Amino acid sequence: MAIDFMYALPYLLLWVAFGVSMLTSRRFVGLTFTAVSLAAAVVVGIVEWAGLAVLTLFAGACLAAVRSEFPRAHRTLAWGVVVILTAALATNQVPWIHNVLVLDREFVSASSADFTLYWNYDKGFAGILLYSLCVQPQGNTDWNRAIVATGEIVIPTLVVVLGTATAVGYLAWDPKWPAILGVWVPANLLLTCISEETIFRGILQRQSESFLRGRVPAPALVALLVCAVAFGVVHIAGGTTYVLLSTLAGIGYGAAYYVTGRVEAGILVHFLFNLSHLILFTYPFAA
Repeated sequence: MAIDFMYALPYLLLWVAFGVSMLTSRRFVGLTFTAVSLAAAVVVGIVEWAGLAVLTLFAGACLAAVRSEFPRAHRTLAWGVVVILTAALATNQVPWIHNVLVLDREFVSASSADFTLYWNYDKGFAGILLYSLCVQPQGNTDWNRAIVATGEIVIPTLVVVLGTATAVGYLAWDPKWPAILGVWVPANLLLTCISEETIFRGILQRQSESFLRGRVPAPALVALLVCAVAFGVVHIAGGTTYVLLSTLAGIGYGAAYYVTGRVEAGILVHFLFNLSHLILFTYPFAA
């Protein structure tokens, strides 16, 4: 399905915001492109004026939460606002944001259940803003080691999760080259993988590890497992099997962050898993 350029522009600008945020430690650069994206979303009608007010409040809370010179009480209040609005935006609960319907009850293959795809601007905006302001900078990284470690985690994650899903009948082997790739890839990578890994690994896992340090043995490992379970639980709408599979996948994504210290590693493992699922198995699940 072709998307009108004017509707695609806000999402394209979010991509630019992510790219520059990953390459520079200067937060204002990513924030600038995110603001331009938001302006474009207002112009084309994706975001109403009331939605603009909500997203502006969210941005202000993110900025306040990371300002170390602010009093602790103010930062705690800001983080509370960030948590509440992140949950609302990630679950599409703000009524003044109109996400773009791209696929409506499409069948990826004859043996798959139907599939609906929205380009969720609210979730994407939240993910990119959190990445730019609350995750970056992530410190120095040995990129050669990080790439090798990420590659070593991808394979067992695919084998364990997709193997379990097939064994319990949730998925079936169904190799194909689906026609929806052109609209699915940018949506899944930007609006699902980047946003979810920023929230669960970049924010929740990192903050949990910091909180648990000195309180429990192996705080990094405990934080990984806690966040994997939380990641599974938020997928409860898909049923208990989906929660189990999402938890197993979350362990793989969390492990990528654990061994590299980079959210991008979790994003890559997450995306390669989702892409393998789409191309090689029934998607989103067996009919």
